[in-house]
Amino acid sequence: MTDNIGSGHMEKISIAAKDGAAISALACNIGASGNKGTVVVCHGFGEHAGMYRELAGILGQGGYASILFDQRGHGAPPVGRKNWFGITPSYDCFLDDVASVTEAAKLASPGLPVALYGHSMGGNIVINAILREPSGYFCAVLEAPWLELNRKLSSVVIRFSKIAGKLSPWLTTMNKLKPGALTSDPERAEHYIIDPLYHGRISFRMFNGISAGCANALNNASRLAIPVFVAYAGNDKVLCNDATLRFAREAGDMATVMEYDSRHAIHNDTKRDEYFRDMIGFLDAQLS
Repeated sequence: MTDNIGSGHMEKISIAAKDGAAISALACNIGASGNKGTVVVCHGFGEHAGMYRELAGILGQGGYASILFDQRGHGAPPVGRKNWFGITPSYDCFLDDVASVTEAAKLASPGLPVALYGHSMGGNIVINAILREPSGYFCAVLEAPWLELNRKLSSVVIRFSKIAGKLSPWLTTMNKLKPGALTSDPERAEHYIIDPLYHGRISFRMFNGISAGCANALNNASRLAIPVFVAYAGNDKVLCNDATLRFAREAGDMATVMEYDSRHAIHNDTKRDEYFRDMIGFLDAQLS
């Protein structure tokens, strides 16, 4: 399947994961003349790759190819799969999939440097991916990364989650974020409401893995070996900005920090044009 985005081209592809699963992805502006690099995009919780078409267009206009991919438990369920939304065998599958998509990006555009982009849950995964394997990327963009929830869970809930996650990967709960918490743009909020693949189901095992990823990111921020652009939403009611700023302080000179007058999904809020301009400027600066 092909499609037009912004000033470029999009094609649906499938990438083999480390464990043999098929990763559904969109390859955008691959092979375009004058490309400066490729950006691998990790979406947020409950989302899917197709929700980032506009971002792919912006990247294309800026001279960057991109690959958007559905993370485990997100996007259209595989044929015959009943339990899908919010299910992952382990957090490591997220990191392994990032590595597989990165390898596909390098094969598709030999010689081009690769950057990672992650929003919310995707930001959590990106941080842990570059802590695990920094040499594969020239920089990373973290949009409102999930490092701590704005509303802390009780110790009882946390203990139950750990027990349930160990018992089975199939045990899930619902936590669908309301569009009003994501964006102040009514039209963009409607996009979340009508999207049939936008969901709020998360397994206890997935949640436990993300929580461990939060701790690892915060505890090892000083080990970052590549530059990161840390964008946070001043009106974020989903995640705790104090944790994001703590991460950035620990990252030191590796972090470029920007605040936007936005709700959680900066790329979908009214300040998105300003954010996109800053993000492209950061990517260009790292290449220069």
